[in-house]
Amino acid sequence: MKKIWSRMKNYFKRLPMRIKLIVSFSGPMILIFILLLSCSYMLIEKRYEAQIIYSADQSFEQAVNFLESHLQNMNYILELVGADRELQDMLEEGNYLTRQEAGDQWRDYWRINDIMTSLELSNKMYQCGIYVPDSLVYAYNRYHFFPESDLQKKPYYEEMCGRINQGLLYFTGLERSGPELVGEKQLRVAMLKKIYGEAGSGSSCIARVSVSSDELERIVANSDVTQKGISYLINQRGEILAASSQENLDELSGKGSLPGHGRNSSWQELRMGGSAYLYRQRKLEQAEWTLVSIIPRQDFYRQTYLMGMTLIFFSVLIVLSIFLISWLLGKYYSKRLVTLNTKMKQVQDGQLSLEIPEEESDEIGELFRSFSYMTKELRKLMLEQYRLGKNVKSAELRALQAQINPHFLYNTLDLINWEAMDYNAPEIMELAQNLAQFYRISLNKGRQIVRVREELNHVRAYVRIENYHFDNAIRLEIDAQEGVEELSCINIILQPFVENAIMYSIARVPDMVECRIRISAVTEGKDLIFCITDNGLGMTAEQVAHIFEENTCEVSHGYGAKNVNFRIKLCYGEEYGVFYESQVGKGTTVTVRLPALTPEEAEKILYIDS
Repeated sequence: MKKIWSRMKNYFKRLPMRIKLIVSFSGPMILIFILLLSCSYMLIEKRYEAQIIYSADQSFEQAVNFLESHLQNMNYILELVGADRELQDMLEEGNYLTRQEAGDQWRDYWRINDIMTSLELSNKMYQCGIYVPDSLVYAYNRYHFFPESDLQKKPYYEEMCGRINQGLLYFTGLERSGPELVGEKQLRVAMLKKIYGEAGSGSSCIARVSVSSDELERIVANSDVTQKGISYLINQRGEILAASSQENLDELSGKGSLPGHGRNSSWQELRMGGSAYLYRQRKLEQAEWTLVSIIPRQDFYRQTYLMGMTLIFFSVLIVLSIFLISWLLGKYYSKRLVTLNTKMKQVQDGQLSLEIPEEESDEIGELFRSFSYMTKELRKLMLEQYRLGKNVKSAELRALQAQINPHFLYNTLDLINWEAMDYNAPEIMELAQNLAQFYRISLNKGRQIVRVREELNHVRAYVRIENYHFDNAIRLEIDAQEGVEELSCINIILQPFVENAIMYSIARVPDMVECRIRISAVTEGKDLIFCITDNGLGMTAEQVAHIFEENTCEVSHGYGAKNVNFRIKLCYGEEYGVFYESQVGKGTTVTVRLPALTPEEAEKILYIDS
């Protein structure tokens, strides 16, 4: 892949400027246009899909509402049948179901028939009836009256008895029902319920109200919004009660098992027979029916195909137009760029001032003037660099002169030491030696880098001097890991914290018997870690949080924590520095983190790189 990319770059470099400009102009524009076109097409496709989903949702919800309305109406009619006073009286008497006289039976027939006819006149979509013993002369009417043997022959008879005996509703599947005299029976779905006399005693019978499958299919068909989509109503026994298209239903059934149980409020993905579908289903709890709507993904693509072909046709025209315009612009600007190339060659020959023709005042003319300005600034920078070089040499000379002054201090301290020996004053002699060692390491001939051994000796000298002030009440313990003392660090990074430990303990609390200070030096991975622990007064969490906002000691006490932290980060980076842990009354622990470097490596980083 890298070789192919390299060959393409080399080939592009060898192309004429006019071709490069054409590619530079037309390439991004065509690419952006294709991206915008693709995004627009996907957006339109998504919007169209969302519109179809929205229409399907509306139709689906409307169908659910209609079906629930039918169920409520059917239940209401059964309530009216059970609440009819004449029928309740007849059931309460308990003997109308077993009358033997034909005249009495026909009188009962007309009374109940009038009740059912009256209800049907108010609700023309439904057919009402009751189941009566087969022995009655009107039992085989099968319009308003049905023989009980019809129920007993049904495969769901036991299930039905269990539900209606509990006072629940029961729904049949599709069954043909109609008057025997007419001879034309329709497929209908019936709701069954057991009704009793007024006092709940006496005889009882099963009442039914049914709706035609044509009405259910009309409702289900209105919930289907696509050409190849399908909506159907299925009961708990898996029987299809109504479908929007029997042809589409048969085709889909041949691809696998149809969904029809459960409830999902949004559209879900479905794959059947290698095809993708969206489906949604809703269970009608009252009837244990489920309305299912399935939309093939192919219907979305079919509707957007013509739109996509139209966009492709206009896209080809636009791309050709962009290419033609880019070719004309490339031809025009290549002549200007040749002139600019000539001017740049003049600069290579040492001509830093360019004369810009007056007619070239557009963007390319601005490039000419900017290039001319750049050459003038370059000349100024060269002069400034020469001046700065002279200043650096002067500064180095002054630094060398400043190194002469410390020798006077060292010589004076040595003189005091010899005089103390002559007068047999060992304390003055030791104090002078410690002071000389302290300043010799502090000044370090003007360099920042010292060995860890020298930095620890610097702390020892400082503590020995301070012990003269505090009657040897300062106890210093140093624990250095093997090999650490030969590593390097910047000078005077431990003494300020030792000074703070003394100043904020025994110096402020005269009753304190002993000031204990412990310094450990170890390596951790590629880092050098110093830990300075004391038994001083300690600090609160708020004081620790603001430790670097101002020095933790007076100017006369040394560099201070803020100064040391700043120097470490300046030399080694932000990941290194000083870190505090402290508790009031228990003391303070200061951790100093540096890179573990030899003196040579440290000198290279601090001086050569800078």
